[in-house]
Amino acid sequence: MRFLQKVLGALAFTLCVATPCTADAQQAAPLMEMEQAFARMVNEGRRAGIVWIVAKDGKVVSQGALGWQNIADRIPMSADSRFRLYSMSRAVTSVAALRLVEQGRLDLEAPLERYLPAFANPRVFVATPDDAEPRIEPARRALLVRDLLTYKSGFGYAYDYPASAQLKRDEVIGLGVSTAQGIDHLAGFPLLHQPGTRWHYGFSSDVLGRVIEIVTGERLDRALQRLVFEPVGMKSSGFFTSADHLASAYGFEPGGATLVDMSARLPKSADYLHEGRMHSGGGGLVATAADYLAFCEMLRNAGRARGRVVLTPRTVELMLTNTMAPNEGPLYWYQKSPPAVVEGGGWGLGVGLRIRDVDNGTLTSRRGEIFWGGLAGTGFFIDPQHGVSAVVMTQYVGADIDEPALMLRRFVYAAFARGGR
Repeated sequence: MRFLQKVLGALAFTLCVATPCTADAQQAAPLMEMEQAFARMVNEGRRAGIVWIVAKDGKVVSQGALGWQNIADRIPMSADSRFRLYSMSRAVTSVAALRLVEQGRLDLEAPLERYLPAFANPRVFVATPDDAEPRIEPARRALLVRDLLTYKSGFGYAYDYPASAQLKRDEVIGLGVSTAQGIDHLAGFPLLHQPGTRWHYGFSSDVLGRVIEIVTGERLDRALQRLVFEPVGMKSSGFFTSADHLASAYGFEPGGATLVDMSARLPKSADYLHEGRMHSGGGGLVATAADYLAFCEMLRNAGRARGRVVLTPRTVELMLTNTMAPNEGPLYWYQKSPPAVVEGGGWGLGVGLRIRDVDNGTLTSRRGEIFWGGLAGTGFFIDPQHGVSAVVMTQYVGADIDEPALMLRRFVYAAFARGGR
């Protein structure tokens, strides 16, 4: 493998390809095609920069950093670049909670009100046949801690709630409130569904983060540092980083053909550049690609990292068991119509699971895959059967946001999972 450098008009980028791997020629060829495909994305101005890393049986077989971390300041993308993880934060928060379960400090079957009394006696919005204002009725049962991990809590995001509720995102996970204040505010609103009846994307992991704070007596940033980052070896992860490490986000204006900086338009689930009061368990983390690969490898290795047990195999199995029945979905992120990358997906405890093989020309995936992604173009997947963990990081907003994650799967599965199951 080699280092490739090109100068393309005003845009120069460096592609740092993987350290030599032990893959045979048939396996190496798809990885090289992947590296070239990522290079073309930057070459053609479809992404400012991309970082990826792929491991097979614990050994890195492809990694690279290309393009710009910040175009205006001419900061190149590198292995040290940090990315806003957004929803890839959820799996980390879930692992922290499950560690507390193993320690006997948190009960998955306990009513949420045991830890957060403001959620006692929940109410539920009920749609009316004529699409008039929904009525409100008492919940048929209490919210459970487990509901926060299965996403059957009834929490959505602010745009899912009736307009008359006047729930605003920034009042729950905005920079103007602390984590405690935001979750207390959310407790004043009815749920969107009866607890335990329907999967819905929303504030569940943010509420779980607040539960972790109550159980540990620590702010979430400090709890995650102790429960996840230190034992896994994630040295560059947290809720903020320095400006010279944080990748800027880019996208296209309507009708535009040149990438523009969209960083200021992204929703903030943490300050990202300073130690703040809001720590969103559902979307506030920043990390390097290598850090997140270490997290993936911990899950692939049944909870072991750096020679120590982070989670027991039994707990990892629980986390990676599908909890979503077909009539409880659909599975989606950030939008109500499921994107291609979630096809054939189910849900464990805070993480997506592939429950059937998919090979439809857009998505290539195998049953048993563990996966999810983030609002600004990050993605990961783990294929335990084939010993693969893979991460791709960009900072991008646009309709084709999942393209790098789809490419990652296509080439990696071509290298290591030929013939399917």
